[in-house]
Amino acid sequence: MKIKLTEFAEYHDTDFDEALKIAKEKLPQEYISGKGKNTWISLEGQDILGDGLFIDEIIPKHFKGKVLSICPNPRFNMVHFVEMGKKIPVLMPNRLKDRFLGKIICFEVIESETGVSYRYVKS
Repeated sequence: MKIKLTEFAEYHDTDFDEALKIAKEKLPQEYISGKGKNTWISLEGQDILGDGLFIDEIIPKHFKGKVLSICPNPRFNMVHFVEMGKKIPVLMPNRLKDRFLGKIICFEVIESETGVSYRYVKS
């Protein structure tokens, strides 16, 4: 069930413009529809934003990509990351490593002092 971002921001006691900025930065485009004050957030997007409570550092960026193959290290699948225009290794749970070949998955970007890594997120 979708909800208007104005109602979501009001429920979480935050400014609409700040909520819109965070939603556009942190959520995949598929979770957002509409423009301006008529912006709607899907149920998955509500969960992601609600968990972080609009704290920028806590909410990892979520993206979607197509699984191309299993990497030599079977803990990873190679995913086409459209926003960057390249293939990246995404850490997958062992039980799911060969189930998503050719399918679109949601993953998050984790930035640390050692670099950037990517991890599968159940959508």
